[in-house]
Amino acid sequence: MKFSFGSMIGTVISLSLIIFGVIETIKVTEFTKDLGNQFFNIPSLVIVIGGVLMASYITFQSRYVNKALAGVRYFFSQAGANKKSLQKDFEAIVEWNDEIRKDRVNALDKLEEERTGYLEGYLFSLLSTNYSSDDIRQFGTNHIQEAYFRQMVVVDVLRAMGGAAPAFGMFGTLFGLIDMLGNLDDPSSMGPGLAAALMTTLYGIILSRFIFYPVAEKIKNSASINRFRETFMLEGIILINEKKTAFFIQDKLSTFLQRDFKKKDGKSKGKDD
Repeated sequence: MKFSFGSMIGTVISLSLIIFGVIETIKVTEFTKDLGNQFFNIPSLVIVIGGVLMASYITFQSRYVNKALAGVRYFFSQAGANKKSLQKDFEAIVEWNDEIRKDRVNALDKLEEERTGYLEGYLFSLLSTNYSSDDIRQFGTNHIQEAYFRQMVVVDVLRAMGGAAPAFGMFGTLFGLIDMLGNLDDPSSMGPGLAAALMTTLYGIILSRFIFYPVAEKIKNSASINRFRETFMLEGIILINEKKTAFFIQDKLSTFLQRDFKKKDGKSKGKDD
């Protein structure tokens, strides 16, 4: 294994957050004294976030941790592939077949340029080089699986964050209790001290069960749906390469679609070209 500056920097920053949260909790410093309230305690939140990040940067490559943090933005999003998009892909494949049959070379160049950055663009480039259907299937499948694997690593990072959050919540709670028990000569401070200590555990549970785990499952579901969609596109483009008729392509691809939205009147009956 080689040394990773990204992991080192992430770990140092995370550790700094933990130390800051701890010294604020035990009141060595009081920078955040007037910034919180009964249900919002900055040191408690900083301890949990710092602990989660430190554990993640130590365990995973920094780029995947950064992608996992960026993935939280998908909290209110949904998968890109759905009934309507698959129906559009279905229709697009039939149109591509017609275009390629009329002028294969120019059509492939045009489609490859239009779909640059997508799986379809990569597959059209393979068609242009006259690879066999078996080769295209192998290359395309490898491409799909590699993209899915990378998404699953992000899911693993988020799940690890979800597992670490409650643990570091308890970690902060223990520091709060130690500070509270060290000041038993002042009973008036016990209530606020205990509340602040338990707040860390609360933050750990909230981050774990309401953010990290749900987002991980959302990304997993999205990756699975996208893998299905790309497999659907791969199969369609292979059929085009095999010069199957439009009628055959539509029948074959319709087996991928849910019965309640299969294309019922899109077949070109009697069309053998």
